[in-house]
Amino acid sequence: MNYDPLAELYDLQYRSYRDDLPFYTRLAGDYGGPVFELGAGTARVAAALARAGHEVVALEPSLQMIARGKERLAAAGLTNVSYHQGDMRSVRLGQLFPLIIAPFNTLMHAYTLSDQDATLQTVRAHLEAGGCFALDLYTPNFGQLEVLRLEPEWAHVGGEDGDLFLLQTHDPDAQLLTSHYFWDTVGVDSLLRRRRSTLTQRYFHRFELERALLQNGFTQIQVYGDFSRGRFHTRAPNLVVIAS
Repeated sequence: MNYDPLAELYDLQYRSYRDDLPFYTRLAGDYGGPVFELGAGTARVAAALARAGHEVVALEPSLQMIARGKERLAAAGLTNVSYHQGDMRSVRLGQLFPLIIAPFNTLMHAYTLSDQDATLQTVRAHLEAGGCFALDLYTPNFGQLEVLRLEPEWAHVGGEDGDLFLLQTHDPDAQLLTSHYFWDTVGVDSLLRRRRSTLTQRYFHRFELERALLQNGFTQIQVYGDFSRGRFHTRAPNLVVIAS
């Protein structure tokens, strides 16, 4: 999937999202750096880790995401993040890390079983003995499907007089959720312009994720339902995992 067309919208949608930052910052404090981040996007998490004094190696396939991430880091005066453009299924950096993270649904972009195994083998190839791998995914509790809806939390994205609409479709057999975004903005000429973007994610259930981790050599798997390490249950907002 080409993520370049999503870069601007993604950056605006989640620029202020903070829920996961204390969790990953605390892990970096516990395990030390450098931290290897898969799916670093526009450096939202990497910047928080860098502010806390950690070196971050940020892997991201999209050049547009990387460009926006570098702008964010430069604006904050952060120089301890290095970006690498590449595929999390196949990249090999020749370096080991005490902490590897895949935040904010990164593993949901591994669409097939072979993609998932290849990604987890990338983690194994870069993880120090005794090191930690942490990730989070959303639990598959969907909003209203097949209906065009306005999301209040993204009201800021459209700007003044603009809106962001969302329509989601679900393929339960393939465990795929596809989000269709319709981004309406009003220019200085008072004309309404619409941009469209599509994002497909392959969601996980708890035990299939644990099984995938076990089969790829991970042990001591801890599963939580939120970033405060609360108990996981099917209505929990997140599937948060720490493994070694």
